[in-house]
Amino acid sequence: MTTQDTPTPDSVPRHARSWNQASVAYPRDATIPALFTEQADARPEAPAVEWTDGAWTYGELAARVRRGAAGLRARGVRAGDVVAVLMPRSPEAVATLLAVLHAGGVYLPLDPDQPAERTHRILRDARARLAVHRTDGTVETPERTTAVAGDELFAGSADADPRWWQERDAGEAAYIIYTSGSTGAPKGVMCPHRGQTRMARGPGDLRVLNDDRVLATTDLTFDVSCFEIFSTLANGACLILAQDGDLLDPKTLENVLRDRHVSVMWLSAGLFHQHAHIAPQMFSGLRCLIAGGDVLSPRAVRSVLEKGRPRTLLNGYGPTENSSLSTVHRVDDLPARAENVPIGVPVPGSTAYVVREDGRIAAPGETGELWVGGDGVALGYLNDPRRTAEHFVPDHWSPGPVGGRLYRTGDLARWREDGALEFLGRRDRQVKIRGYRVELDEVESVLSAHPSVQQTAVDVVGEGAGERLVAAVVAPSGEQRDTLVRRLHEHLRDRLPTYMVPTRLTVVDTLPLTSSGKVDRRSLASLTSPAPADEDDAPRGETERILAGVWRDVLGLDGVGRDARFFGLGGTSLRATQITAAVRERLKAGAGSGRAMIRSLVADPTLSEFATTVEGLLAGREEPERAETDFTAESHLAPELRYRAPRSGAPRRPPGPADRCHRIPGGPPHRPADPRRRGPGALPDPGRRSRPGHRTARRQDATLRSGSRTAARPCRTRARRTGRAALRTG
Repeated sequence: MTTQDTPTPDSVPRHARSWNQASVAYPRDATIPALFTEQADARPEAPAVEWTDGAWTYGELAARVRRGAAGLRARGVRAGDVVAVLMPRSPEAVATLLAVLHAGGVYLPLDPDQPAERTHRILRDARARLAVHRTDGTVETPERTTAVAGDELFAGSADADPRWWQERDAGEAAYIIYTSGSTGAPKGVMCPHRGQTRMARGPGDLRVLNDDRVLATTDLTFDVSCFEIFSTLANGACLILAQDGDLLDPKTLENVLRDRHVSVMWLSAGLFHQHAHIAPQMFSGLRCLIAGGDVLSPRAVRSVLEKGRPRTLLNGYGPTENSSLSTVHRVDDLPARAENVPIGVPVPGSTAYVVREDGRIAAPGETGELWVGGDGVALGYLNDPRRTAEHFVPDHWSPGPVGGRLYRTGDLARWREDGALEFLGRRDRQVKIRGYRVELDEVESVLSAHPSVQQTAVDVVGEGAGERLVAAVVAPSGEQRDTLVRRLHEHLRDRLPTYMVPTRLTVVDTLPLTSSGKVDRRSLASLTSPAPADEDDAPRGETERILAGVWRDVLGLDGVGRDARFFGLGGTSLRATQITAAVRERLKAGAGSGRAMIRSLVADPTLSEFATTVEGLLAGREEPERAETDFTAESHLAPELRYRAPRSGAPRRPPGPADRCHRIPGGPPHRPADPRRRGPGALPDPGRRSRPGHRTARRQDATLRSGSRTAARPCRTRARRTGRAALRTG
């Protein structure tokens, strides 16, 4: 694609100019820790973070953040240094992210369960100075990276607040997120503070209000987590940390939304589709529901609008390279003839252009590549100037300071006549699996590196939530195929996150070719279909036969053997939800059995093992104890859904006076009450919109009333530093 010879703002067509109003009023020079500190100073007694059996006020969280920042500075972290954070979604993880920013650092979230080789590679590339991991974890780090357990980091004291974050500018990097790379290596995206500030404090439907209760549903390595955490804490609202099972089972999620008085939530497209078809009424009490991460189904959207309409329903779109969200579409209605749900218009402080092959801005209705710009554009790819120059181009179209850039998304789009954008697909081989970007070329590259693989092809089969990766490989004729498949799966799991490992891998004599000599990827689905069960593997007994039928129907298979494993057949956490609903209906299982079934499925059982679990539930036997190694650490669970509460063995804080008051070291006492109560020093928000008809919250969480609280339990990891103006190298 070429660009215009001398593009200028004056050369922008009128329609593109009117649909890109990037100049909006918001504190664009404020950093994330500055906004959080402002709220902590103004409302120290207000609830900041809640989880299953505990809570922190803004004052308590701020005290913990100061201790963590002091611990980081004592270990040599300075402005611009990269600090890796290997923690699941948890209260201690939230405090750690803020501590890194408060110390002037740049945080790098990493999945503590991903392969050690991938973690080591990223840490080496990022040159992180420090890696913070959970207390019960360990991590292998490069020579220049020091690992520290979270409890050690927060063990000190910090009565003073040096405000090291003032050494950083809003245009400098706040965090780095690694995404799949087409060259076979993951790439680090450096995102500025300003990218989150524009959403947290800009006008529009994305703005979180100071009496909102926001449910955090995504993993820290999923860029939407930045929006969930920082938009909440930058506005004095309360962040509620969801647990694993809260999200997968419709009935459980409905109870959580009601009992925790959730008012704002982001939901991945896959989960949105599942719940929209099974229990759309659950969303009716929300002030704002944002769904995205993949293409939304018009049918699912209509179901929610008809049966569970929240006050505001948004379709959110945006690559990591533009700080979580680029455009949003408010869905008030969806005509019966509509074939897609628009991705909308640019969020405040952002721009979006549809660009033709010749580099000129497209007319309404004309297809082109979507280029996004404004204050959310990333600083580029860490240590990769060539790829940065390829994907980030000068912005000559938008008025404003010289030096702005546009990110070429690789997505195809078009404008409607009303200015809303429609997503039309990809220009390359990048796909979305469970909400995560996957470059098929990276998976092929890792497979090809195995000494027994001569040729390989990877593609996606299925649709919507049923999409899964499949692979076919050509190997030397002397290889024992079953043994090779097992070795290749081990090879992939040692090097790639689980969502990038093909669920089906087949050894073939040759790859199918088209008439032009290219690999016929459409034929991969038939080549990689699971083999039908033989007589010895046939289901036994009525329960196994019923369950085999459910698995077959939900997973789209011809047959299922009793020794077949759920994920080996293409199961996903979302499919586990569908199977659970179908099994409960077929076997008339009680409402309380849903979470137990889902926990069993995400532990990757064989059909016969799952049947044993189901029979136990039907017989009324006690529900199996929650096994953290099987569920909370389950790598097959969609990464954006993982949560780890403090382990059951963690020390618990004793009840305070009157069994109601709790104190954390270095923090003020916390007396739970109405979650919307604002303590002394709380200030009215002049920009706050009224909320007529919003139910009054009278909840006081039972676990808080009992005085039970868990000690903060951070995670473990290692990291190192990066080399860019916004980052500190050494």
